Amino acid sequence: MAISINIGTKIISVPQSYLTLVSGIQYTLDTNQLRLDLRDWEDSEEGIIADKTHIHKTKSVLSGVTYARIFEIINGYTVEFEDTGSHYTVICQGTNHNLADVMVQNAVNLIIGNSAGLIEVNTGGGAGATAQEVWEYIFGTGYTSEEELTKARKAAQTAMGLSA
Repeated sequence: MAISINIGTKIISVPQSYLTLVSGIQYTLDTNQLRLDLRDWEDSEEGIIADKTHIHKTKSVLSGVTYARIFEIINGYTVEFEDTGSHYTVICQGTNHNLADVMVQNAVNLIIGNSAGLIEVNTGGGAGATAQEVWEYIFGTGYTSEEELTKARKAAQTAMGLSA
């Protein structure tokens, strides 16, 4: 079942069948898919005359930190997950979002899943640091001496374009 939007009340309704069952009473919501479905609705005959439902940024750089994809419900729209009469949990995945801020409160528990930041790395070789290099740079794992750790951090800084 698909999402629906009531233009008059500005409620975006998300049926339980739109979610992916994990187990028991836990479901996941692909927030990027929700964004795409809202964009499709905005392009429809009904949606084209309505206020935009959201904004989307693939990534944002602020003070040298690259933040992951952002999906924000705007213009007074709210999101209501289907109230089935039983409690269930929705785990959000796919984007940083503001769903908790615009959610209609009912028996649904929302696990937000936003990340504070995203370090972009090049895992295909060439310029840039690998994910392992970034991990080791940050946490210093896998080294037997301080000298090896320092050398690895300098290499990772160079690969990430930072001053060594």
